Amino acid sequence: MCMPTGKKSLARRVQNIGISGIRHIMSLAAKESGVISLGQGVPDARTPLYIREGVIELLREDDKVGRYSLSAGLPALKEVVARELSEKAGFTVDPDKNICITAGAIEALATAVSSIVEAGDEVLIMDPGYPPYTEQVVFAGGVPVYVPLQSDNGWKIDLEKLRALITPKTKLVIICSPSNPTGMVIGKEEVEAIVKLSEEHGFFIFSDQAYEFLVYDATPTASFLAYPSIRDRLLVCYSFSKEFSMTGWRLGYLYAPEDILAQVQKVHDAFVLCAPTISQHAALIALTKKPDADPEGMHADLSAKRELTCKRLDALSDLFSYAKPQGAFYVLARYKKTGLNSRDFAVKMLKEAKVVCIPGSAFGAQGEGHVRFSYGVSDPRLNEAFDRIETWNKTL
Repeated sequence: MCMPTGKKSLARRVQNIGISGIRHIMSLAAKESGVISLGQGVPDARTPLYIREGVIELLREDDKVGRYSLSAGLPALKEVVARELSEKAGFTVDPDKNICITAGAIEALATAVSSIVEAGDEVLIMDPGYPPYTEQVVFAGGVPVYVPLQSDNGWKIDLEKLRALITPKTKLVIICSPSNPTGMVIGKEEVEAIVKLSEEHGFFIFSDQAYEFLVYDATPTASFLAYPSIRDRLLVCYSFSKEFSMTGWRLGYLYAPEDILAQVQKVHDAFVLCAPTISQHAALIALTKKPDADPEGMHADLSAKRELTCKRLDALSDLFSYAKPQGAFYVLARYKKTGLNSRDFAVKMLKEAKVVCIPGSAFGAQGEGHVRFSYGVSDPRLNEAFDRIETWNKTL
């Protein structure tokens, strides 16, 4: 009789991915009392009233709101986002052939990476960069290759370093602009250079546009969608989370060429089936009723918060230096005291100042020696957080 040989091991692809440094610090913060969080990227504002009331009305009147949608999303929502994207891109985006509604922009990324990356494929990722990029590439069997960015260059992409890292194995380049965690905005020079490299080497481009709505000071921006030569290998994701304060609704969407989207939808259908239907209706309300809201007000508010954050950091120049963000609502600041690594520095600030920040090491090797502050909170809480940091700084 065959005897059991012992417990089977878990999949290596799961064991190979790490625990998010963001999740780790937020879990520690949840155990502390009286903290102010400048950690996770969550706007302080509630989901706008017109969206909440619109969903309540639908729940009263439409019994389909609680049911599955089609896998690729509500046809009406796909049509609206395709129309808006067509206006931005300058060409016709087909809602059925080019758009998939996803459970947040992060699911758009996951399904895209799963559809493109195979074992041994190299994927260029900016460092510092959004942590899930690495974990999703590793989970797919790919090899992350990091393009080092520097704060003294405003976290701009060093095109020579990027070019030098391209090999025959380069399958994909992931770009986030405005960037989480640096607030860097990619310019036309960088976009055109990456487009040219894609033309030469044939790699795919994934453009994360979750913060596209939030660029400051009329900073010139550029879009990969403007270049027809790469449209057969360009994927772009968008999110409703930040622009409409809908982080918990978990909704985004993916643009991709027809042949790629057909493969992506297989993964999406297998793992998610469809994005939450109630959230899709909320997004449709957000887009079609937004004149009733005040999107410019959010932009002005976050712009003012950026100035306030920079002013408070300037007053702490003996503790921090930083590159002023051009977009999003993050500052990745270098700290000058303690000699601690960024994780221990963030924990020390949490325990002693009762302020949450994210260790820069969570975003890559180039983030070490830095911490990320998110300034999406209310002005009183933002000021109170920096008051605490100023008091704490005197003890260091």
